[in-house]
Amino acid sequence: MEKIQDITKMRQYVLSIISDNYNEGCGVMVGNMFITAGHVIHKCVNPIIRWNGKKIPLINPIVFHNDENNSDSYDIAVYSIPKANSPLVLSDIVPEKGDVLKSCSWRMLGEEYVECNAVVNGLKDGNYYAANTDEQLKPGSSGSPVFLNGEVVGILCAGNYNNDNTPCNTEWPLNLCVFLSSKVILELLETKRFQ
Repeated sequence: MEKIQDITKMRQYVLSIISDNYNEGCGVMVGNMFITAGHVIHKCVNPIIRWNGKKIPLINPIVFHNDENNSDSYDIAVYSIPKANSPLVLSDIVPEKGDVLKSCSWRMLGEEYVECNAVVNGLKDGNYYAANTDEQLKPGSSGSPVFLNGEVVGILCAGNYNNDNTPCNTEWPLNLCVFLSSKVILELLETKRFQ
């Protein structure tokens, strides 16, 4: 299957998560899986996505971690969606300093689309790497993908943004975002396959 390079085509596989308690988040359809951040699912009551005009409940993840934030943790939820057939794939590389990634996400429960560049800044910590975005990614964007060369290279797990427009950590820029590496996600899925 040929890689999608056009961001307008990739964005159709980035989906908002809808829940009974209006918790915001999004994720990405990769092959026959829906991938998002574990902390998003942990906070949702009866989460669903809309795919090809149908409501799909997110139940029984094949991989779920909502670990504490440390370098060896995982913030991930992966669901099997057998009929999805998305052409997107997870990359087995970790982006390097200076790489320009493309971020796509939804906020306001799927009402506001946000697309921006994320420049990898060289900060890495275990399973995670950081990038500075040229648009402020706010709550609701968690779980969204970043793309490099037509492949998913990570999902958004944290940002340095408080709701009052101040940084969580004043030593870092307000637009710093942290992504779980797609290489780590692939390793988790491979481990799950052999369990």
